[in-house]
Amino acid sequence: MALAFVMERVPFLEGPVNAVRRAFAHPIAGPVLKVVLGYVLLIEVGVQLIFGRVDIPFVHIGFLEIGRKASSIPHGVFVQGAVIGGLYGLIGMGLILVYRANRIINFAQAQLGAVPAVAGLFLMSFKGWPYLVVVPLVIVGAVLLGGTVEVLFVRRFAQAPRLILTVVTIGVGFLLLVLEFFTKLWIAGQAKLISNNFKTPFAHLRFQVGQVFLTGDHVAAIVVVAAIVVALGAFFKFTDMGIAVRASAENSERASLLGIPVRRVSTVVWVLAAVMSAIGVFLRAPLVGLPVTGFIGPSLLLYGLAVAVIARMESLPSAFIAGMLIGAIDRAAIFSTNRAALANAIMLVVILAALLIQRTSLSRAQELGASSWQAVKDFRPVPSELRGVREVVAMRSGVGALILAFVLAGPYIVTENNTGLLTVAVIYAIVGVSLVILTGWAGQISLGQFAISGIGAAVAGGLAANHNWDFFATLIVAGLAGALVAVLIGLPALRIQGLFLAVTTLAFAFAVQSFVLNREFFGWLMPKDFPARVSRPVLYHRFSLSSDTKVLWFTVSADAKFYYLCLVFLVLFLAVARSLRKNRSGRVFIGARENGRLMQSFGVNLARTRLAAFALSGFIAAVAGALYAYQQGVVEPGAFPAEKSIELFAMTVIGGLTSLPGAMLGAAFVKGLPLMPGLKNVQQIELLTSGVGLVFVLMFLPGGLAEGVYRVRDRFLRSVAAKHGIHVPSLVADSLVQDSEAADDSLVAAEEHLLETARLEQSDDVIACPACGALVPLVDARDHEHFAPLTTSDSGELVAVPVHEPPRGGNGSRRSRRARS
Repeated sequence: MALAFVMERVPFLEGPVNAVRRAFAHPIAGPVLKVVLGYVLLIEVGVQLIFGRVDIPFVHIGFLEIGRKASSIPHGVFVQGAVIGGLYGLIGMGLILVYRANRIINFAQAQLGAVPAVAGLFLMSFKGWPYLVVVPLVIVGAVLLGGTVEVLFVRRFAQAPRLILTVVTIGVGFLLLVLEFFTKLWIAGQAKLISNNFKTPFAHLRFQVGQVFLTGDHVAAIVVVAAIVVALGAFFKFTDMGIAVRASAENSERASLLGIPVRRVSTVVWVLAAVMSAIGVFLRAPLVGLPVTGFIGPSLLLYGLAVAVIARMESLPSAFIAGMLIGAIDRAAIFSTNRAALANAIMLVVILAALLIQRTSLSRAQELGASSWQAVKDFRPVPSELRGVREVVAMRSGVGALILAFVLAGPYIVTENNTGLLTVAVIYAIVGVSLVILTGWAGQISLGQFAISGIGAAVAGGLAANHNWDFFATLIVAGLAGALVAVLIGLPALRIQGLFLAVTTLAFAFAVQSFVLNREFFGWLMPKDFPARVSRPVLYHRFSLSSDTKVLWFTVSADAKFYYLCLVFLVLFLAVARSLRKNRSGRVFIGARENGRLMQSFGVNLARTRLAAFALSGFIAAVAGALYAYQQGVVEPGAFPAEKSIELFAMTVIGGLTSLPGAMLGAAFVKGLPLMPGLKNVQQIELLTSGVGLVFVLMFLPGGLAEGVYRVRDRFLRSVAAKHGIHVPSLVADSLVQDSEAADDSLVAAEEHLLETARLEQSDDVIACPACGALVPLVDARDHEHFAPLTTSDSGELVAVPVHEPPRGGNGSRRSRRARS
């Protein structure tokens, strides 16, 4: 409108404006112009204004000097960042391929390429293998790994809801972390041994761009990435398999009906995704090295997700360009501020901006998997018909007493040295309760819940260590701070749903770990450095939780007392959540999860409902973080990594995403299992419980461990109902659909019943035997001794068939029936 108004007033602008429009619409020149314009606006103007200072030449007008000459970010930094960003683009392209083929976000994408790439890098560094030998091994390893993951896991969950398959990729990522750990252990002898001495054939080539020195590795990286983009374009356009991949991405069911081998296509997609990630990780290591932690996949996942989101989860060339821009922004921020911690916070801003701008056109097929994304399993309480039965009451009382005794005796079962770990399990269970409310009931996917706990820990720890606030006051303020932060996260959730909300919350988790919990930026919030500590409180100025207490004939340690305190908060939040689920608010959460538009037609405010879910879950998670600060005594960024948020989400899924007992079962499985006597000294046991356990549980119990518990409970309830002759419709319906063999038997019995009914209906038609005078039912006439069936002989005559011989098939049997009639 404004442009048309200006063109009406200034007619000579119409020609140039139309020429620019035609140039931007050109199929070849248009994308080039857009890239150049984007570079100028984002890099030369935006990044320079934020992280550097723009060069403004001096303008002399008489004795006046307008403008200033200031230093800016060298262009060599942008070139270096664009090269590294092109490697991020490879990871993003792999995410796009998997998303278009399976409608999921593969959270194991970066780790899928990290395993073969890191293995090759270690072979070069510690075994002296030549570069040209390692490269083919890395590619072959990526092919085998990608194909194996698709065959073993993706195919197994092909018909499962998209939520389940997405969570499976989280479990696969944990498994690949274990595989990477043992691969490095096998090659180098020490899993934590890091080397950045990668001798490549291109390392000796050095040249300077401005103030930045580049090597031949930079040139090799950008050439390889550009070649991969061109090869992928040709593959999808000119090969049968590439066309099949595109068709399957559009509509897999229609492609299957057209004869396209969808399973084989899926395998090819996962192989391509693994190869691209492996090449990206392998080429990046000589440029920036390996991380100190040793695990490269989780840190690269965030950049790949940012690239894929900017590319709208569908355009591979756009992913390549977006990766170069992100890399340039990242390197410029590091060069200008000399702080690598800002990179993750910048990625959060980039992802949020991309999602909010593109929310109306984020994917052609985003809505296809929306319903299956929300599909989770709910569990019903004990039917009202059986709640007062003696056996049911006795069973509930017995199980409750057994659980209570086990929980109270926990510190003495695991020994005093492991009581602190048991307390952590209780705190994790509290975070699990918050996830059940937010994700299981309200349907809002959060992979950054433990980051909110980190903010709660910083607030409570800072108030306690720096200002000596009361224990309960610090918990309340921390909970309110967590609720406020959760609402701020929930505001984008009003427009961003499902998979993309998970990406946003994961980016938030990375930003909290590296930026918010960094004393360099938020020192006023965090507890001061040593010797300031978050001391255990003294409740009501009488009950100290920092010293042992003798009760009767045994001593209660300080760790055991704090464990019991955390247990009280767990019971409190369980009661709050259960009350919420029984009331209208819980039903509104469930309804908004299942069908938001339908709930709006009933007058429900979806925005208010979702923000309420975020606020309540954020309050609970932040209180859990505050308890964690008191338990640890310090607040460190390393205690709240983004990987821990993913692990807690996986823990809740293992237990049962929609079940409050499931949150406790998941915490007991993930944190309690490593405390067992035979598993205490097993390395990486937590990765095995969260990885192997997650995939194994979902393979047999899609509803988590809670589903197995409820199956046993329902089987017991059926036996009680049968014993007392009580008809419970819900249990009968469940038993009919749970056992497929029983369902088949029911169909056979129904068919026999219908045949028997037809036989009875025909029993009134009788015929008198001319030989003995007996009245024989018409349907039994064939079996009577005096009624012999007739058939046609070879000569065409009607002859009698003995009763013990079957009649001839084909036309003869039809003729015999006509003869009898």
